[in-house]
Amino acid sequence: MNAMISERHAKILEARGFDIELMERLGIESSSRLGRDCIAIPVMQGGVRVNTKYRTIAGEKRFSQEPGARQIFWNVDRISDETLFGQPLITTEGEMDAIAAIQSGFGRVVSVPNGAPASELGADRQAERYRFIDEAPKALADCKEIILATDSDGPGIALLNDMALRLGRARCKWTKYPRGCKDLADVLKTFGQRGVVETINRALWMEIDGLYRMSELPPLPETPPHDSGFPGLAPHFRLRPGDLTVVTGIPGHGKTTVVNDIACRMVQRHKWRVAFASFEQIPQRDHKRWLRTWYTGRFVAEQSPEELSLADHWIEQNFLFVVPGEDDDVTLEWLVERLSSAVVRHGVKLLIIDPWNEIEHDRPPHLTSTEYTGLALRALKRFARKHQIHLIVVAHPKMLRRDQQGEYPFPSLYDIADSAHWYNRPEVGIVVWRGKDGRTIVRIAKARYHDEIGVPGEVVVRYVREQSTFEAA
Repeated sequence: MNAMISERHAKILEARGFDIELMERLGIESSSRLGRDCIAIPVMQGGVRVNTKYRTIAGEKRFSQEPGARQIFWNVDRISDETLFGQPLITTEGEMDAIAAIQSGFGRVVSVPNGAPASELGADRQAERYRFIDEAPKALADCKEIILATDSDGPGIALLNDMALRLGRARCKWTKYPRGCKDLADVLKTFGQRGVVETINRALWMEIDGLYRMSELPPLPETPPHDSGFPGLAPHFRLRPGDLTVVTGIPGHGKTTVVNDIACRMVQRHKWRVAFASFEQIPQRDHKRWLRTWYTGRFVAEQSPEELSLADHWIEQNFLFVVPGEDDDVTLEWLVERLSSAVVRHGVKLLIIDPWNEIEHDRPPHLTSTEYTGLALRALKRFARKHQIHLIVVAHPKMLRRDQQGEYPFPSLYDIADSAHWYNRPEVGIVVWRGKDGRTIVRIAKARYHDEIGVPGEVVVRYVREQSTFEAA
């Protein structure tokens, strides 16, 4: 190109650190379009001029371009220049910033066609302002590293975030400018080409939520597993804050009784406060009678007034009960709100949902039962980890048939209605089964962390009715 920059304009640009010979090779020339101190910057693609941009270089900043011209990256051909493949693509807010990078030795440099928006457009991918990204050469999609050298002011930050959203944050870096500089042109003027090189070379990756080095992760709280004291269970099941345990078993085989016994032992041994969301038990009658018996080791009818008073005080101090009103729809959302209150306001460490089947599951019509169950269990796991509590969910299995001897088969976690997620999601899976001889088998069918919370196995126990507890058989 036979571009010419006037002597006056050359002095202004040289004072800002620009190489006049380079600018003329890029086709930049003096213009009177916007007054005395104006330059014209051609926008080329494949050797064809598709637009001309004009800007002032002294006095009030003013910008203009040809009406109705195509909006494309300035210097767009460098994106698909095979000699530059492997180099990061540097994208600037204005052409002067791009020239500063080119002058400093970077070859794969472009600038956006229309500057920065006043505010972020966000996920509106149909925004006309960013159509130039869709129309860019295919090589743009193959760039593994893109340095977004936008201005550090409000509009520049909006452009940074909009571009990163459309180009993919995972491959985008951002530039942090030296004090007193808001763009690469400022860096060139103040610190020269070396300053531009250092600024670009220390560009930082855009932050991605959920991706960290080990050293960047906050330390997790110490969560040692706790032995409940249930007969023989310690090698197989120790309760740890943050874990989800699922318990199943044929109705009437004692799964609720086993869970209640474990809860009482955790109160007695480790001072854990417990919340029951037990929809098949009435707290004022069933829980009260059972807990009084467990505490004193005697039937309620045989307890003295003093024993009853001590038992009731123990219940009052250590247990809470989720009780829906007559008009309440017991959805998972409703339940989690009450359980959150139990944890935050009362310091509960063990939450028991018994049974899962009694919750009114408001499944969205676009989800299958399996998908809904998976999402629900995932939400409960997040709840347990967030609040560092142990959560036990009791769930009935599907209807099982008796064998020829009249015995029910031993169910598995896969027999729970609606989903195999009952086996996959929890840290611990327990099956309770009672034989005709009165003995109860507590089988740990799944334990995720063998070296911490126990290994799969089973124990055989016998229920002591007058004490509401279990002993080794």
